[in-house]
Amino acid sequence: MNAGSFIARRLGDKGNRISWISVALSIAVMVVAIAVVDGFKAEIRSKATGFMGSAVLAPPGQSPMNEGYPFADSLSFKDALDSLRCVESVSAVAYRSGLVKTPEAIAGLYFKGVDSLYDFSFFKSCLCEGGLPDFSGGISNQALISRRLADQLGISVGDKMTSYFIGDDIKVRRFDVCGLFDAQLEDIDKSFAVIDIRQVRRLNGWSKAGSSSVEIRIPPRASIDASAAAVENLVSDRMTDDDPSLFTVSVKRIYAHLFDWLALLDLNVVMILALMMAVAGFNMISCLLIILFRNISTIGILKSMGMTNRAVSGVFLRKAAALVGKGMLVGNAIALAFCLIQKYLHVIKLDPANYFVSYVPIDFNWLQILAVNVISFIVIMLILSLTSIFVSRVSPAVSMKVE
Repeated sequence: MNAGSFIARRLGDKGNRISWISVALSIAVMVVAIAVVDGFKAEIRSKATGFMGSAVLAPPGQSPMNEGYPFADSLSFKDALDSLRCVESVSAVAYRSGLVKTPEAIAGLYFKGVDSLYDFSFFKSCLCEGGLPDFSGGISNQALISRRLADQLGISVGDKMTSYFIGDDIKVRRFDVCGLFDAQLEDIDKSFAVIDIRQVRRLNGWSKAGSSSVEIRIPPRASIDASAAAVENLVSDRMTDDDPSLFTVSVKRIYAHLFDWLALLDLNVVMILALMMAVAGFNMISCLLIILFRNISTIGILKSMGMTNRAVSGVFLRKAAALVGKGMLVGNAIALAFCLIQKYLHVIKLDPANYFVSYVPIDFNWLQILAVNVISFIVIMLILSLTSIFVSRVSPAVSMKVE
């Protein structure tokens, strides 16, 4: 152990409790803020991609829910899409808009047609009553709708849902409600019903392979932008003259309002991080100045013994670093305990109509949390290095007279 470290350890801790508590609270707030925002990102992304996939292939100039420009789903590059590392599943879907009428209400919505190979994992995760539809046999009349739509229409699982499809003529279909899901996306929930894709193709007068779009799903933590770009590059490279002309649409574009809201949360977190670092840093400066004033005679003695200003400052910065480290450990422990309680017990509730979730979500991005801790420590220590100005102004001749 060198002299600087030895002297730093001998300096007392009296009166320093406020300093490390300040650091602990600041770190706790930062870690909780990151975990909450990451939780919102994970939840909202899961819901948005659950309805439409992470990227969608659609005809040029058309919505992914188009009804007027079908294309055959026998794409020459489908196997290449499936083999992409960033792709989990590729599914052709078909849409038809219609009306549902009951004695209680009337509602307009999109009927989304899918086949038996469709990935129902999202709807399974938010299924609240009944079961998922089974499209593996003959043409099915089953329909999966949201709980909000069911409440609005006054129907429940097992009821018939009379639907009207208006075009050159009016077509009427009666679907059996097999299950209700609750994704807690108010407007989007009420605008979808999942039915057999063969029903949609019949209603639209399409061929057995006619599709509105192709949904592409990626792993939960994969980058949507990077994956959409990879899909777009593959399609442009592998598309042949026999393939329909398709372009790639990211879910961020389809549900731009949701992802714009998440971007606003990111901005808020940056402001919180900057504020908390500043608060912790300047509280530590106050603490270190108190330590310096209490040990002014010690500073004089050390300088009279030949210690440079830099070496003397290092002694007190080591003491400050120990206090900062203690505060960071306590702060991380508090944040982790709070986040685990909220993650598994859902103590803090939210209104889904405003926040799209029923409780404050938590998700741990350990790399971000580690980065915040490291950056906070560096920033606080840089702020504390300003105290070297005080040390340089201490005169040994005067300070050694102070008792």
